[in-house]
Amino acid sequence: MRHLRLVPDEPPPPYEVTATDGWPPIRIPGRPGWWRHHINGQQVDLPHNDNERGTA
Repeated sequence: MRHLRLVPDEPPPPYEVTATDGWPPIRIPGRPGWWRHHINGQQVDLPHNDNERGTA
């Protein structure tokens, strides 16, 4: 008989965080203090959540 496992053996795989034009910056998991911005069609990681500088 197998026992119920409440904690998985491995953590879930990381996922890609995507910023979208017109939305505020997104906090990047696992990287405290960094935010993903959408600037001129590019994904840019910056150490701030300043919306004015993140929506060009």
